Amino acid sequence: MDDTSAITIRDMLRIGTWNLNIETGIYTLDKVTCEVLGIPYDTVVKRGDNSPYNKPDATTFLIEDGIEKLLETGEHFDQELEFKTPEGAVIWLHVIATRKLENEKCTAIAGIIQDITKTKQTQETFLRHNQLLKFAEHKAKLGHWNWDANSDTLMCSENMTYIVGVPADAPVPLSVLIDKVHPEDREFVRKQIAHNIKTKHYQSFNHRMVMPDGRVRIIQVSGDAILDDDGNLTNILGISQDITSYKTIEAELTKKNELLIFAEQKALLGHWELNTLTDEVYWSANLYYLFKQEENIKLEFNTYFECVHPEDQAEVTAHFAQAIEQKHFDKIIHRILLKDGTLKWIRLLGDVEVDENGNTVKLAGTCQDITEQQLQEIKFKGLVDSAPSATIIVASENMIQMVNKQAESLLGYTSEELVGKSINTLIPSRFDEIRAPHREKFLNNMEVTIVDLGVDFYLTHKSGREIPVEITLGPLQTDEGLLISMAVRDLTSSKIAEDKILKAKEDLEILTEELTAQNNQLADFTQITSHNLRAPVSNLNSLVEIYKMMGSEEERSELFKKFETVISHLSLTLNTLIEALSAKSHNSLERSELSFSNKLAKTKEIFSTEIERTKAVIKSDFSAVNSIRYNRIYMESIFQNLIGNALKYKSPERVPEIEITSKLDNGKIILSFKDNGLGIDLEKHGHKIFGLNKVFHNHPEAKGIGLFMTKTQIEAMGGKITVTSKVNEGTTFSVHFI
Repeated sequence: MDDTSAITIRDMLRIGTWNLNIETGIYTLDKVTCEVLGIPYDTVVKRGDNSPYNKPDATTFLIEDGIEKLLETGEHFDQELEFKTPEGAVIWLHVIATRKLENEKCTAIAGIIQDITKTKQTQETFLRHNQLLKFAEHKAKLGHWNWDANSDTLMCSENMTYIVGVPADAPVPLSVLIDKVHPEDREFVRKQIAHNIKTKHYQSFNHRMVMPDGRVRIIQVSGDAILDDDGNLTNILGISQDITSYKTIEAELTKKNELLIFAEQKALLGHWELNTLTDEVYWSANLYYLFKQEENIKLEFNTYFECVHPEDQAEVTAHFAQAIEQKHFDKIIHRILLKDGTLKWIRLLGDVEVDENGNTVKLAGTCQDITEQQLQEIKFKGLVDSAPSATIIVASENMIQMVNKQAESLLGYTSEELVGKSINTLIPSRFDEIRAPHREKFLNNMEVTIVDLGVDFYLTHKSGREIPVEITLGPLQTDEGLLISMAVRDLTSSKIAEDKILKAKEDLEILTEELTAQNNQLADFTQITSHNLRAPVSNLNSLVEIYKMMGSEEERSELFKKFETVISHLSLTLNTLIEALSAKSHNSLERSELSFSNKLAKTKEIFSTEIERTKAVIKSDFSAVNSIRYNRIYMESIFQNLIGNALKYKSPERVPEIEITSKLDNGKIILSFKDNGLGIDLEKHGHKIFGLNKVFHNHPEAKGIGLFMTKTQIEAMGGKITVTSKVNEGTTFSVHFI
């Protein structure tokens, strides 16, 4: 081999040479060494100065120590070291150095350096893989082995010690391993091994093994036969795995699967899967039985669809399409018609599986034969429909499960619109709070109960109007749990009749009050008449007697003047009483729309002279209400009498101030007349303030007629008048209209 070839091989192997002149301390580095160390080829390297070995790291100290020891003792330097290049790259170096002696004195050190980074990485990878293998074997409870046909021995991995209890990395005779097999399985294992050797093909098998601590484990043995060029068996490579836990789980799953099959048979239930991409279908064993299909036939979606009742096929098609599109499978109940003519009702429940892109890839669920249950429900619904009253069946969580025809007619909803909705859909929200304790009481004491919330109860019609009802609750125990029957009685007719009775009662009470008032007024009128007419009549009788005794015409003429005065007072009293009687007897006086502002203006015109003379100030505020339907004459009388009184009984100490205001109180109009006049002592005169000919001040024009007439007219229209007053401060009259 020439030098050129050697250089090429060294380059490929990344091997460089170097020399250290002890006297000068200068390193001579070849090109490969410079490349490995990552320094320029023409770099002058001197020991202790600019040496690449003299950098301050762990590698530098190891190399320097080795060179010192080599110089002192002649011991060769041979180490694998981690090194960081000037660019910061981490590499592995294999450094070898030896000294040269001249006259037993070291004059130079020669060495080689090799970049073994890739080798190291390969070793580390192999070690990691080996560690992962050991870890995997440990977790999987398996070990690997190599059987040598010539020596009939096995070389076992480290984890085989844990699995079968044999030494690791030492030949183990096959007989030793067989001795650890459970006594009842040894003959089976011998035959299986002999068969594999004879056929030169390894067939996997399971057996039990007794561990040193007495535990029995189940071992699965798998292998591969190795043949030489002549076809002779030389080795068997294999693995032994402790599958005890898997077998335990398998046994549990088998048991659970048997229980599942038993449960499905008892519940007339099966489970299914549909791959929407391939149209592949899986059915559990009991589903074949429910559909009367031969087991293990090739299934497609059409296998199921062909059994769907023709009248339900459109609904089923739409349901599956919706489930695929919306990624949600709702419950569906439909009929199937089998080839032998059997009609069944089935209920499908399902779930949807999607891929990473959100596309539906699988539907899975259960299918249950609910024919008997459905027939019972149809029968039950027939009974409910035949009930004379509206009936609503409510399931758990207040969900409506069934309504009869009477309920549909009463509430305006169809059965489809209500089933599956909350009963709260029909109950106004204002009843939520008071219903809660009654519902709790019913659930704690399950017996027929008439709902009594203490207030009238209503259900809401589809149109939004409220229907007065009486609800009777009853518990219904079913196979699916508790149901609540709500019998609903429409109280609309009863409510109308009740309202009519109450109205008649109110009218009767009003009539009684009016009759009582009229009787009282008649009694008052009789008393007033007897009292107010007795004096003038008695006075007339006395004057007549005097007239008879008078002889001269002059005396009789003088007496006639007294006659005129008495007769004038008597006429005034009679006219007032007649007018009062007329007011009391008018039950339907003519009414028209009147303005308070207009009546006040007219009244001010009537009293303009008196207002100007007294400099009276009249204020008004009709912003709350300014009009009313009332009798025009009576309204003018109210304004004239109350404003006239305020002017008439003004205080001599101050300018008269009169304030007329209106307001609404619970929908009723109140008109107030307030003044700052003389006032009235109500404790002394309050009981007779509205009496005929009652006066409380020495005023020359006071006759005691105005307030009497005002009160009579107001009461004739169904209202009332009240008064508040303080002496020397003023008086307020309030008219309460109906």
